[in-house]
Amino acid sequence: MVVLFRSNFGAKLNPVKGFSTALAMFLPLLVLTILGQRTFGVLVMTGALLTSFGNVGTSSRTQAWSLGMTAVGGALMIALGRLIGGPWWVEIVEIFLVVFLSGLLSVYGRAAAVMGLLLTITFVISLANRSGPATALPAAGGFLLGGVILMLFALLFAWLQSYRSRLRNEARPNRPQPRRTTLTAQLTLTSPLLRLSLLRAMGAAVAAGSGWILGGPPFYWAALTVIICTQQDQKVSLRMALQNVVATFLGALLAAVLIGSVQNALVVGLIVVASTFLAFTVKELNYFLYLFFFTILILLLISIKTSGQSLAVWRVVTILVGAGIVLMITFLSQMPFFERKVVSP
Repeated sequence: MVVLFRSNFGAKLNPVKGFSTALAMFLPLLVLTILGQRTFGVLVMTGALLTSFGNVGTSSRTQAWSLGMTAVGGALMIALGRLIGGPWWVEIVEIFLVVFLSGLLSVYGRAAAVMGLLLTITFVISLANRSGPATALPAAGGFLLGGVILMLFALLFAWLQSYRSRLRNEARPNRPQPRRTTLTAQLTLTSPLLRLSLLRAMGAAVAAGSGWILGGPPFYWAALTVIICTQQDQKVSLRMALQNVVATFLGALLAAVLIGSVQNALVVGLIVVASTFLAFTVKELNYFLYLFFFTILILLLISIKTSGQSLAVWRVVTILVGAGIVLMITFLSQMPFFERKVVSP
């Protein structure tokens, strides 16, 4: 229980972020639905949701940079995923390459690593959509619009907060860019970063391939679990995998009950908005609670789109598969073959 509900040191509840995220997601959807553009509204909502993961930092400058890069980069990755999608074996190779290359971005610092992770997630989701090249431009446009709306709301509420308490000036460290020799050193078999990136890419490819071979509902959840939970710190990987399994099970259970018992679309919509608010309010404080509310949010959104169909069991299965692959990666990383060899002089 201590591991599951472990809170991040120094973090606190952020209802402002929860409210701004929910408003940026569902206000455009409501307006566009009224105007008869519900399909495009869903794309805008998805763009706002995925861009919200790039809302890092405390200063307005940092927020604007991270959200802007996530919105623009995410739109490009959405378009790319729909343009180059193809047979399942081609998509597995594409996922392997993108996950592997994005893992190497951490050599440029934490910001680059986070950005690479976010864009990889967007790319995998785009591949799973399977809408074809014809939808690339509308999907990218909707994503970009949603990202811009999310950024404007986030910056607006950050500005309003400054009236109550001044935001501390965030000193931007002058980190030297890695030299070519440093980057080259990370591309050797003795590099922990390269080994981790390779194992994570293989795990994500296996997870995605399992789902596409079976041809079931969204199996990319398994691949995303591998991408998110595989960390350099093995204890962190195991903890995140455990939190994913338990939080998903509990969230999916509650979502299944709500989908089966609540038949009013308006009430379901209000629960979705409340879940969004709660998820992003606790996101920085507690990863387990965030996953719990986020699972409810995702499953209820899918149920609205599919007229009440519940994918709760399937989500639990895919998360279990993804967590199992994370455990396998952790085991493999401890084998002598992956240990760094020290050559005696």
